[in-house]
Amino acid sequence: RGILEGANHMKDLHQQGTAKERIEKDKALFGGQELVNKTLGVVGLGAIGAAITQAAISLGMNVIGYDPTLSVHAALRLPSSQSDNKFRVLTDLDQVCARCDYLTLHAPYIKDVTHHLIGEKQLIQMKPGASILNFAREELVDTKALADRYDYFMSTNTLAKQNGEKETKIGKYICDFALPDTLWKRPNVISIPHLGASTAEAEENAASMAADTIKNFLETGTIVNSVNFPTAQLPNRDDASTRVCIVNENNPGMLGKIMSIFGDAQINILQHINASRGNIAYNVIDIATPNAESDDLSTFNFKSWDALQLALTSIPDVKSTRLILDTPGVGYAINVNNNIFGVGGNAQGKLTFAEV
Repeated sequence: RGILEGANHMKDLHQQGTAKERIEKDKALFGGQELVNKTLGVVGLGAIGAAITQAAISLGMNVIGYDPTLSVHAALRLPSSQSDNKFRVLTDLDQVCARCDYLTLHAPYIKDVTHHLIGEKQLIQMKPGASILNFAREELVDTKALADRYDYFMSTNTLAKQNGEKETKIGKYICDFALPDTLWKRPNVISIPHLGASTAEAEENAASMAADTIKNFLETGTIVNSVNFPTAQLPNRDDASTRVCIVNENNPGMLGKIMSIFGDAQINILQHINASRGNIAYNVIDIATPNAESDDLSTFNFKSWDALQLALTSIPDVKSTRLILDTPGVGYAINVNNNIFGVGGNAQGKLTFAEV
């Protein structure tokens, strides 16, 4: 329904002194449609997208989701695709746009990846009355293409009105950021402040989550809720192991080059995870720490942590490495134009392989 428009209308009626007489008569001016059996397209199936999916299904809606980077952890929050046939995930964004009555966006903005994710191609395929809710990032929607879409339907409605024909219902665009003049002045466009976290509880929860996320990254190398890095979570091991984290260009053959360093050094890999997003790949690797009682230390080709990290960081297209040793938050080395910085001050007081 046109709740905002209706509220503004009632203010005018109160000022005119006619609110009591017209409050029932004028409700037809702001009619809408039921949500039951309508289709909601959800772009981005993370924590927020999953919560909205569950809420929409409880309201009787059909939901189609789209998320090309859907993680296993995020997938577990989603309803079963077989539950009353109310939910399914599609791999084609254009199909989601073509089928939905409402489209809600919950994807991060990544330059050259999600810039104008909803562009002219997608907007042309959407139903005239489909509404878009964008509480993620302004750049996800091509605002020029959106303005052109509304201009087209307004012109066709003008012609239909002149010919005494039924006008086309035009969907709304609702967002929480500033818009260009070509959009914000339109009656079917609603721009509100960014209110998502504007409660005392939300502010506290956001601060707590940020602290926990950073603490977890410093202590374990885990990455979650990042807008430009892939999600990577590797369980901690209780045995004698050392964790190595590597950031590299997402190019073919990189994983093999990294693993060959450990293989050539006769270092045993206990567990490993590799994840990528766009042109960035991230590796978390647990290696067996040499043990003087059970290992033949003469077989290890690297005699210090620094030597191992230097070899890893020197691999072409490796951007940075990190050894998680005794002190969380240290142990970094970076490769800048083939110049290595950071190796040498990481493991102060830490025994070398030969000394373990």
